[in-house]
Amino acid sequence: MIKLKEMNKSIFYDNLLVTITEIMGNKKLDEKSFRFKIIPVYEKDKSFNGLDNQMRLVALSEKNVGNRLLTIQETVNLVACQSPFVPIWINISLNEMSEQGTIFNFETSLRFRKPSQLRNVETGHPPFKAIM
Repeated sequence: MIKLKEMNKSIFYDNLLVTITEIMGNKKLDEKSFRFKIIPVYEKDKSFNGLDNQMRLVALSEKNVGNRLLTIQETVNLVACQSPFVPIWINISLNEMSEQGTIFNFETSLRFRKPSQLRNVETGHPPFKAIM
């Protein structure tokens, strides 16, 4: 199994873009029009640490991300604010395309882990997985 050794906002951003390209195929994309609906997923029967709880209760709380659509930069800055600790897995799927932009669902684990523990390494763009 491949172990990821490094994670920062730049790698996180690049991996998110690769995931979006995987979903959208050859469509002409304007990343300024991307919006992300962050959907925190609380995993029962998993252990959470202090950082996880801080992110869950503050940064990724319903009050903070509930009905907001975030730009790609806002999303990266929020979710990767504790890098190299990032969510252990993130599922990206297309929500809708309209004149306002392209909206993606950003389903994220609330467990923040170091790079070597991230899931979806086999995709080439961990911790992201494209959901078609």
